[in-house]
Amino acid sequence: MPTSDQTSFPAPYLSLRAQLPGPARQRRRLLAAAGMALTLPGWPALAQARRSVVVGHLLDRTGAQADLARDYLAGAKVMFDAVNAANGPVRILHVVRDADPDPRRALAQAVSLADTEHAELLFGPGDRLLPALAASTELSRRGVQIVAPWSGLALAADNVWFTRADYQTELDAAVQQLRSYGLTSIALALAPDFAAPSLARLEAQTGTRAVPLEGNGEAAARRIAATRPGAVIVAGDTLAYAGLGRALAAQGWYGFLVGLSSVSATAAREILGSGYNGGMVLTQVAPGPQQATLRVVKEHVARMKQYLDEPPSAATLAGYIGAAWLARALPGARGSGPAELRRALQGRVDVGDFTLDFTHGQRGSQYVTLAVSGAR
Repeated sequence: MPTSDQTSFPAPYLSLRAQLPGPARQRRRLLAAAGMALTLPGWPALAQARRSVVVGHLLDRTGAQADLARDYLAGAKVMFDAVNAANGPVRILHVVRDADPDPRRALAQAVSLADTEHAELLFGPGDRLLPALAASTELSRRGVQIVAPWSGLALAADNVWFTRADYQTELDAAVQQLRSYGLTSIALALAPDFAAPSLARLEAQTGTRAVPLEGNGEAAARRIAATRPGAVIVAGDTLAYAGLGRALAAQGWYGFLVGLSSVSATAAREILGSGYNGGMVLTQVAPGPQQATLRVVKEHVARMKQYLDEPPSAATLAGYIGAAWLARALPGARGSGPAELRRALQGRVDVGDFTLDFTHGQRGSQYVTLAVSGAR
């Protein structure tokens, strides 16, 4: 998804100003003078200057979530563009930088965004970058808020605001929904770098021991295929998911291969190959494009076409929802500073038939659903 280092913002209504006749220009000057007279109680809209808020965004172009990160950025960008085009009370300066592959250097980039660009917020970091950013005393000392991270990690940090469910909730929901479909035999495969805090409970729910994924997944595939489960849940990234799928296909197993939101459907299809005949199922932590009756979905589809002319995806919609929440929350700040910014974020916001609620903590949504993604 092509991006620029910084979103550009055209001057609103420039062509209209150039075409105003003389009397109209004179009226505009009088109104502007009235707006600057702050003592006039009848002109609150004119008396209040439009605020600018800088939102930093470190884009991970090289990690396992690179495809998802680009889509997430695209969804957020079209929302920020629409907000600025509407000329509302807050102008969002969305400053995008390519993240260094080393999380420590990426942290230095984040601090630089705060110091040189005056970024008050960091938007959308993924699994690879988030732990370093969340643990940073440099960012917390500067009052930087980390908002809408594209991550299912369960981290306890006062300045991190999640707009999505965590991976444990995804796993729980996947098991429950598969059970509701009548699937009684479910296997669980766990990548070595993927922590599942409630693994014992999940094993009890599935009635099986979790199979560790090591190497190319062939040993795990043999163990799983021997039990002939109806579905296999893979707790891991795209490579773990697709690698196990290929190994299971080599064993003649073509049931439902269930992945988490950490999996890129596009990249997984490429790895699995056109001849893969199994069922691809992925969890979604936000409504997908298929839920076209929701206002936020209809709005997002239209704006993707308007600003980027690209199709929406589950990840672009998740980014859009995170940006929509932020855009609606920011005008609630009655002053400057981290404390007032945090107060504005601690609310309940409807972004269009989908609500994010931060009144009881810093994870605004527990939404999870399963979506079939047929192999092509």
